Amino acid sequence: MSQRILLFVGGNGHCSARLHPAWDTLHAMEGGASFTLQEAALPGFDGRPAPPSLDALLDALAAEVSGRRAPPDGVCATGIGALLALAARLRGPEPPVPLLMQAPVLWGLATRWMPRAMRLPPVRALAGWLFARARFQRRFWARQVALSWDDPLRAAFFEGYARCAAFALLFDWITPAWLRRLEADLRARPGALDGVRVLWGGRDPVVGVEELRLTEPVLGVRWPLRIVPGWGHYPMLDRPREWVDTVSAEMDAFAPEGPADRRR
Repeated sequence: MSQRILLFVGGNGHCSARLHPAWDTLHAMEGGASFTLQEAALPGFDGRPAPPSLDALLDALAAEVSGRRAPPDGVCATGIGALLALAARLRGPEPPVPLLMQAPVLWGLATRWMPRAMRLPPVRALAGWLFARARFQRRFWARQVALSWDDPLRAAFFEGYARCAAFALLFDWITPAWLRRLEADLRARPGALDGVRVLWGGRDPVVGVEELRLTEPVLGVRWPLRIVPGWGHYPMLDRPREWVDTVSAEMDAFAPEGPADRRR
């Protein structure tokens, strides 16, 4: 039996370095790994040129899912990447590939102040300036990642934000009006909401599970949710073995699932 393939879609500022601990963990399992971890190489991330539009980005993501020689057995998407993966299901195969959303950024974007502020050029410029400052990086790293400041992954992590051409564009493109259109499109194709599970860290300081509770009534669904108490926002980075084992169990759980619980 061939090994399962999991396609990973990162959040805003994602870079390949964030997956190095998980890849190392899988390689060290000496054939005992339950899946092969692949990365969606999206335009606008990790030094790649920005896409011309959100549609172009979603087309590229849909192609990553359906255009491979060996289609993935599942997609794991984090942060804003989870919202992109959900939207890309409207452009992909039917039935859609199972989707595990980890700490997803969803319809809470319509009400939170930070996304609105980031549409203002001065605020975006300030954010870029802050992420380049060592003092801000040190505070961010200590709060968000359970690794030492001297860990070699730290520099690559922040370089990912600097090299993410799509970082600011996503705040321009993903607006309340776009979310309303996506909501209508997803409700018109309810199968696109099936085969979705949600994974969250119980100590995630970036986005809380309330994000899911704001989203489910809008879409008329109730997705299976697993909360891992000790996790923050980046468990694939700072708890890679736990992350690998948990993601593997979540992939196993997709098999017997039927349609999403409709709560319209």
